[in-house]
Amino acid sequence: MIQINLVGKKRKQRAGKNWITLSAASLFIAFVLYFLGSAIYVFVRLTVINREIRKVDIEAESISKEIGANQETLFKYVLSKHILDRMADLKNERFRYKDYLDQISRFIPPTSILTNVDFTSKGWVSASVSLPGLLALRELENNLKNEDGMVQSEFRSVFSESLTSSRNGQYNIKLHFEIKPNGG
Repeated sequence: MIQINLVGKKRKQRAGKNWITLSAASLFIAFVLYFLGSAIYVFVRLTVINREIRKVDIEAESISKEIGANQETLFKYVLSKHILDRMADLKNERFRYKDYLDQISRFIPPTSILTNVDFTSKGWVSASVSLPGLLALRELENNLKNEDGMVQSEFRSVFSESLTSSRNGQYNIKLHFEIKPNGG
């Protein structure tokens, strides 16, 4: 039998080119699908982000309305806080008469009498004391010399301006107490 070749050489060459065209077309379609998928992903992601932005905007609007409603309460709170702070400052700045008198009375013997107290000199407290005798005078001197008593008190130093005695044995002494800076 004789074999006859009906397919020509040109057809065989075309078949090889078809595979190249088919490969290039499928590669092109793959790239188009990849970019189309990326574009769809970006579009969906933008839609989701826009929804979240709308939610945040709605929440921000509701919070600003709440703040506006509570603004009067906030103003009252700030004003009250300012008033309380100012009251605390004034309390710290006031002159503490009672504290100073308590400190002076600790130095004076129990048998003595505090006859006069003067707060007119800034930074100083003047006190006049009537003592029944010499023993009370010595006790007062010892109390004033006691360094622990002065360290614990609100006074930096003390000095005697005058000391007089009467015929009945009573002593009168005028003392000046220097107040420590910042009130002790």
